[in-house]
Amino acid sequence: MIIILNGSIGIGKTSVSRKINERLDDSVMLEGDYLGIVNPFEIYDENRIEYLYQTITHLIKFHKDNGYDNFVINYVFETNNDLQKLVHKLEILDEKISCYWLICTEEEQRKRILSRNNNQIEWELKRAIELNRILYNSSQIEFIGEKIGTDNMVLDEIAEIIILKTLKKVN
Repeated sequence: MIIILNGSIGIGKTSVSRKINERLDDSVMLEGDYLGIVNPFEIYDENRIEYLYQTITHLIKFHKDNGYDNFVINYVFETNNDLQKLVHKLEILDEKISCYWLICTEEEQRKRILSRNNNQIEWELKRAIELNRILYNSSQIEFIGEKIGTDNMVLDEIAEIIILKTLKKVN
């Protein structure tokens, strides 16, 4: 089973992924942003993105070959096309794939970004607003993941909702 979490910066993709990973036996969490750190880095470099998707696919195959069955991937997929490029690669390895788009209010998102206390806060705040607009616009015309609101919820609640929805789909 593969769970893909989509969403803007600071929305909680990594934290929710960790919680889901903790709750699923034989699971691996793959953080797209960390797996895709290359230098030079350009956000919209198609070769970089393809390389990342191939890396994720390779890692899942390796982990499956070594006894892991459940995967949680998080990354920003701005369009259905971006999401489907990865899904099509992964379908060869596992047909049970569920995609979710995490959202929250911009005020909550701002609090979450500020709590990170890193040296890219201003860039992240600006990029979050830009990504929110992009993702919202995409969601109006295409599937970028089943929408899950995360306001006023603790991580365990969000993880539980996603796990239950996923198990309902795959069983």
